[in-house]
Amino acid sequence: MGSVSVLVYYDGDWDEAHTYNDYLAVLIIVPLECTYVNLVGMIMKELKNDDSEDAITIQYQVLANGPLIWTCNDSSLSFYIHVKKNECDLTKFPLCVDLEKVKGSGDNLGYLCNSISETYTEGFRKTSIA
Repeated sequence: MGSVSVLVYYDGDWDEAHTYNDYLAVLIIVPLECTYVNLVGMIMKELKNDDSEDAITIQYQVLANGPLIWTCNDSSLSFYIHVKKNECDLTKFPLCVDLEKVKGSGDNLGYLCNSISETYTEGFRKTSIA
């Protein structure tokens, strides 16, 4: 059982060129068999955020200014870990984390992933039609 070192960028902003700016960073060690729920817990602990009303979005880019890849379930995290473990450069493929207050049940792990996927898909359709 191994692990990968992952940079986590947070408290930043995305610009129109898909660049994450003005962020803070932390480093976490992610086990190769990590689940999405465990990753969220690790990130929230590292950011010292225990607010169950915060929904989290986790994304990264393979290419600079390229499309954003969303990490929102075990399958997408497994793909990210596969990509990351084959990259020696620690600064490649940082996870960019955004937190958003959500009123609700407190179980918000998948909330933003679904709404972002819908928005992203809709935006992609608009872009591809134009």
